[in-house]
Amino acid sequence: MNSLNDPSGYRPLEGLSLGELLGQGGMSQVREATTADGRLVAVKLPRRDCNRAAGRMLIHREFGFLGAISHPSIVAVWGLAHIPHPTSAEGNEPGIVMEHLGGGDLVSIAGASPHQWVHLAAQVARAVDDLHGAGIVHRDLKPRNVLLGSDDVPRLIDFALAAHIGGAVPVGGGTAAYQRDAPADEGAVADDVHAMAVLVYELWFGALPFGGNPGPQARKHWGGLPKFETPSGVRGLRRLAGVLTDVLAQRPAALYGGIGPLRCALQSVVIER
Repeated sequence: MNSLNDPSGYRPLEGLSLGELLGQGGMSQVREATTADGRLVAVKLPRRDCNRAAGRMLIHREFGFLGAISHPSIVAVWGLAHIPHPTSAEGNEPGIVMEHLGGGDLVSIAGASPHQWVHLAAQVARAVDDLHGAGIVHRDLKPRNVLLGSDDVPRLIDFALAAHIGGAVPVGGGTAAYQRDAPADEGAVADDVHAMAVLVYELWFGALPFGGNPGPQARKHWGGLPKFETPSGVRGLRRLAGVLTDVLAQRPAALYGGIGPLRCALQSVVIER
């Protein structure tokens, strides 16, 4: 685990200065920040225009997962800090202090040549497989939740919806385009397997297999993968296409068999440089 201090509690991080807004979701925001010693970091904290109690609970919950994980393809977390509220009477907010990732997300390479995305997707699949081995499901896999570091290694971010396998899950949230028709009401590996297949499809073909807000009919009448040509210097896409088809068609053996086959199919693609 990566931390600046005791991972189970707060570290004030004196001199932490918040900077520009990097992004925000329904209950939280991520801001650029600088530590007292000049280190550039990112801080995730509750949105101040939302229910503060619920926002704080979600931040603590997410830190509980991220603070216990150390993996080269998962964002590194340094601690849980006190972030002063602009109105002192309101007290402090909890903020997850993590590495700053300035390389952009995977959305920018959707539809690009496999030369650009296969090795990145394989690293993400390995991270997800390792998460499952640790008893955790991410539950919000999508290209926007994978950022690149300065070392060009992909990092999985945003564990707000994460859960223990078989454990309770947060109510609501997620992105419909990456979810199954009937997402599990407990932490389920199949939800990640399906979402990872959608992510790979999007990187490969530059579109979502079932559209942005699919209903059951969209999946029922799915026509399969588009026809594709194998670019020069690439081998192994046919195997990957077969695994994707089986998962996205929600064939039980593929959907409930874990992410291993998809990971192996990605790793078996040979890119000649």
